[in-house]
Amino acid sequence: MNDVCLVLEGTYPDLTGGVSVWVDRLVRGLGDVSFAVAHLSEDGAPAVARAYAPPANLAGLARIALDPERAAAAPIAGSVLPEARVYHALSTGPAATLAGAAARERGVPFLLTEHGLAWHEAALGTVAYRKGGRTTDRPDPVELRRTAGAVAALAREAYATADVVTSVCGANARAQLAAGVPRERSRVIPNPAPAAQVAALTERDAGPFRVGLVGRVVAIKDVATFLRAAAIVAAELPACEFAVIGPLEHEPGYADACRRLAAELEIGDQVTFTGETDPAPWYRRLDVVALTSISEAQPLALLEAMAAGVPLVATAVGGCPELVADAGLLVAPRDPAATARALLRLAIDAPLRARLGAAGRARAVTGHAPERVNAAYRELYARAVRA
Repeated sequence: MNDVCLVLEGTYPDLTGGVSVWVDRLVRGLGDVSFAVAHLSEDGAPAVARAYAPPANLAGLARIALDPERAAAAPIAGSVLPEARVYHALSTGPAATLAGAAARERGVPFLLTEHGLAWHEAALGTVAYRKGGRTTDRPDPVELRRTAGAVAALAREAYATADVVTSVCGANARAQLAAGVPRERSRVIPNPAPAAQVAALTERDAGPFRVGLVGRVVAIKDVATFLRAAAIVAAELPACEFAVIGPLEHEPGYADACRRLAAELEIGDQVTFTGETDPAPWYRRLDVVALTSISEAQPLALLEAMAAGVPLVATAVGGCPELVADAGLLVAPRDPAATARALLRLAIDAPLRARLGAAGRARAVTGHAPERVNAAYRELYARAVRA
């Protein structure tokens, strides 16, 4: 029997992104724990190649097709999931519904970890409508409101039934409590910084002032605001360069619009859209990492930049303020002018960049050490089984 069955939607092992990176690091970091993964996707979604090779302790991968017209997965029942001593859902919605059903049927614990809060993002109108993990056309506003209500209802159900609900940051934990999570079941376990970057810090490459946004090119990251800020910065510093480092295929329509916007802003020659790539080599090339998201939990991209000693400019949403702290500058979301001012301040003040980068690296090494995070989940699993 597997020790843990992770239940997730449209991410690991097929697609990259924050949740997938988190899963891969967790499974590899707990090499003595046997995992199974239940990967949920819409019925009829096209097959895609795996983005991650399974480690030795990933004992099984079950692919489960869901009817896209059904908001909940309860009619399928938990019997479709691999047997495990603990069921661990990585989001509310169908993943949590299925994990909870399997746990009840088999008399074992049900744990829930949220990164982004689906119900909050749905209320913002940014809920994803997916085929094979990639966003398709969005419905009209009435449909958005209906869907947001359904997403919130599923979250409340999961909060009421999970034995433990964890979040990666205090801000989201407080939101979960306000939405109905019993305080005694709430835990905060921060994200881990990447071990390779914690272990070795490389010098910045010489060259012009460079700013990068690391993340999927999707609407919730508000890459358009980053590009508008970049245009303001470029007007002051014509030699500067920008990079959007992340996959373009998750919301291809939005990615195309962003590339058109860069051209319209007359910064097309200064902006590199990398597409799918390992961001690690980029950190030594960047003077600042910017994130303009309208909703976040505890972004791995910011943690990776901190571990590499790169200062940050980020929107003050979700867990970003507590993560960034003395490692960067915070700005309001959807505000290109404020973002540009922060970038220009860092562009002309190398000592400030150095202080912020050093502070971020120190906190990444201590508070987000991978071994500490892995130990917290090992204890959580062991305690759940003993209870």
